[in-house]
Amino acid sequence: MIEKDRRFAAKQSQPPKSKPHNITVVAMEGCHSFIILDWARPLKDDMVSYMVHSASYDDVLNNRWSSRSSSGTHLAVENLKPNSYYFKVQAKNVFGLGPVSDTLTYVTES
Repeated sequence: MIEKDRRFAAKQSQPPKSKPHNITVVAMEGCHSFIILDWARPLKDDMVSYMVHSASYDDVLNNRWSSRSSSGTHLAVENLKPNSYYFKVQAKNVFGLGPVSDTLTYVTES
C-alpha cells in the first residue's frame, strides 16, 4: 500500500505528461466572428486548467501567439475576422505546463 501512495504522490508532483487532444471548433451558423473551441482532456492527468494559444495567419508568420486560460475543456473565441486562425491547447497544474497539443487550423468565412 505504501508503494501505491508513493506512485500517486510522484504523479501529483509534476506537470501534466500528456497533451489535450480532439480539438474541434463549434461554429454558429450565420455568426462568423464567434466560435467555441473544444477539446478532450489529456489521458491520465488530473488537470486544473488549460492554456489556449491562438494566432491569425499573419501572427503565425511572425511567431506572435496570444494565450488565454480556461478552467474547462472549452473556450469561446470572439471578434474573428475573415482569416485563417491557429489554435493549440496546453494543460497545466500547480507544478507547471504540460506538452502542447497538435495545432488546429480554422478558416473563418467572409
